[in-house]
Amino acid sequence: MRVGPLGRHGGNSRFAAMHTAVTCIIVLAVLSFSDAFSPSLVRRVSLEDYISSKPGEYEELPVVIAGVVSPEETEALVDELIEVLGAQEVDLQRKIRRDGSPETEIYSMPLSETIDFIMDSSHDDAFFAFCEGLLPCSIPGSEILSRKLEAVRDAPFPGVPSWFDFFPRHLRPSDAVILAGAGASSTLHRDPFEWTGTSLCLEGTKIWRFVLPPADEQGGVEIVDRFLSSYRLESIAWEDEERGDPSDSTTIISAGWQSDLSLYDFVDEDFRTAFEWFEMEELDSDVFEVNLERAAVDGSSLKPSMETLDALNGIRGTKGGASEPNFVTAIQRPGDLLIIPAHCWHQTYGPVPSIAIASQRFDSSIARRVIDHILSVSKTDTRNLPQLLKMHHFEDGDGEEVVRVVESVSDLYLVHITTTQAPAMGDEVEIGVY
Repeated sequence: MRVGPLGRHGGNSRFAAMHTAVTCIIVLAVLSFSDAFSPSLVRRVSLEDYISSKPGEYEELPVVIAGVVSPEETEALVDELIEVLGAQEVDLQRKIRRDGSPETEIYSMPLSETIDFIMDSSHDDAFFAFCEGLLPCSIPGSEILSRKLEAVRDAPFPGVPSWFDFFPRHLRPSDAVILAGAGASSTLHRDPFEWTGTSLCLEGTKIWRFVLPPADEQGGVEIVDRFLSSYRLESIAWEDEERGDPSDSTTIISAGWQSDLSLYDFVDEDFRTAFEWFEMEELDSDVFEVNLERAAVDGSSLKPSMETLDALNGIRGTKGGASEPNFVTAIQRPGDLLIIPAHCWHQTYGPVPSIAIASQRFDSSIARRVIDHILSVSKTDTRNLPQLLKMHHFEDGDGEEVVRVVESVSDLYLVHITTTQAPAMGDEVEIGVY
């Protein structure tokens, strides 16, 4: 429901209070489908280790690359983002839980004014803003900021171009700016793309939970889609300055999958508030890290519904039974770059306010499935494809020519791509990555 102006909460520049000297950490844990969670550490890698890894080593699993951006750099990026984009009108979503039933309201306001509400967010009265189409845009400074963020996103792939660079400008997905308050959660969803998603956390902490698909021979991601009772939703497409709004003839290739189930149905009353987390971190960062890890993986603190657990048990059964984990939790801190492969269902939760940048890329390693995706959704006749598009493997240098040929055979100029799916906190809004 879109409503009128929302009264300002007191204070300005309140994200400045969130800047504390913290060490970026990532703890990953596996959910055991019993009364308690059984944590299992998963490799957290440095930028250097990721770059030197074997080809395909991290292709199918989420991975967090630590230390990509220093605390000083993240602070500077946040300041620049607010300075450049702060006056832009965005939608602030508010989810209010009344008697267990959530209601969603939407308010329009300058991006800078959303920060006051984000800082006052809670589980039962949660705020977030999901902003597409601003990075880049025609606003002075936006292009420069966008290039800085692209450099961070591409740092794990030195010398490997993102093939999106060869798409026509109006078809390249823009980055999304996500401001999420404490208690804000995305829907349980998987992204519409066959390419690789990334999330750069600039402020605060984000909890991510992933439902990993069985192997293809066991049914692949379609098994997860079925157990989670998924359905398709098209992305919200912003108004393009060159082309205007997408018309009825436009093919949206970014329709993704959403479930009405939730991995965060119940939050224990003992789960700390954002202020309590901040206070603990300032007093003793080691104690903060231990307690944050425990809270993130504790089934009694952040608990899925029984219906959700039944669905996940069904998925687990296709993967070999009780010993096979399929619910993976990550804690993302400032400076962490999270790499999200295609087909990974996920949902986020905010223990504290956060700012993040969602984006995506693809290169030769996943070009085959991206090409198949575009040809399929654009309903291209594949019986007489050029030989180049029949190849199973590509080299990094093939990108420009492959994109040119795909465009020539698929009417790509009619295909509108958006960066992610818009996040939802209620029935009124679609889904998203944050």
